[in-house]
Amino acid sequence: MTHNECRERRFVSHGGDVWGFARKYNIPLEEVLDFSGPINHLGPSPKALESVKENSKLIKFYPDPNPVELCNCIAKYVNQPSVTSDNIILGNGSIELIYMITEIFSKTNFNAVVPVPSFTEYEKAALRLGGQTIYVPLPSDFSMENEKIKKAITPDTKIVSICNPHSPSGRLYLKDEILDLVEYCQEKNVVFSIDENYIEFTDKEQTETMAGYVNKYENLFVIRSVTKFYGMPGIRFGYGVAAKSLIDQLLDVRQPWSINGLAGSVTLAAFSDHEFIENTKRTIAQERVKFAKQLNEISGLQVFPSDANFLLVKITSRNITSTKIKEELAKMGMLIRDCCTFVGLDNTYFRVTVRSDKDNQKLVDAVKTLMSS
Repeated sequence: MTHNECRERRFVSHGGDVWGFARKYNIPLEEVLDFSGPINHLGPSPKALESVKENSKLIKFYPDPNPVELCNCIAKYVNQPSVTSDNIILGNGSIELIYMITEIFSKTNFNAVVPVPSFTEYEKAALRLGGQTIYVPLPSDFSMENEKIKKAITPDTKIVSICNPHSPSGRLYLKDEILDLVEYCQEKNVVFSIDENYIEFTDKEQTETMAGYVNKYENLFVIRSVTKFYGMPGIRFGYGVAAKSLIDQLLDVRQPWSINGLAGSVTLAAFSDHEFIENTKRTIAQERVKFAKQLNEISGLQVFPSDANFLLVKITSRNITSTKIKEELAKMGMLIRDCCTFVGLDNTYFRVTVRSDKDNQKLVDAVKTLMSS
């Protein structure tokens, strides 16, 4: 696959398409080893699954249009000073929130600044409304070069979008470097949207989250979901944290009844499952270290440091591409993320989700064989 073909595919390609993979390779869904979608391999919290059964009767009602109690509980879960239910807005996964924050610029000509590589939906959300995306290439170690980002901001810029920890590298940006950008954007009347979908996998969630600063910076929008850490992509539930003034703008463009009737109760059950939370943090951290070491020991591969539940791998050998590795692993029932579809990357990068020791070992053995053939 050429570089241009990879770039064309970025608008339709995401990790985690186990349905299409199972259909294409005639593999039962439960037998697919999905390393492509960075979802908690432990699956949903047992309390969340029990909540689905206990609250199934709710599907005969419209969802609560003003779930005050749910927003209160989410504010407590965020556990940051000054964050209350007034600072919370709900979404159908983080995707709706990414599109919602861009929707407030629908009546203006604007551009969106996105440091790349990054999640492709930030760009698509802007393009959908006729906006223009300004890319700021990140350096090879994916560090945040603030001055380059600031220089990309013009009078037409309405939003800057980043993710922390960064996808696809897993790098965690520290609070002070993020706040520097937030403050600059506030001076320029630019919204700063930060996607914290993976922050719960880190051991620095409470110190590095931006959620506690939303009342100080009215241009700050923090996005989270239960998709990744809580292993519930199918429930489609996310939440945003922002100043009330920004929340009010978002409520004006939000679609009615976008949250299904079970999502709230299932999410609260998951948030209360402290045993699941601690086990996830401990297990992912342990397996990530071991998995990274095993992949790094394969000749021709370089693994980037990660604070998330996935690893970005660069192929330093010229004998094989990420697309070829993906194709060969697919024949073995394993799905990885070919990163040639990310703006700023090419077919020398792929991403793998941290799974169980057994699953990780199976992938390591297969990749080692491919690299040596």
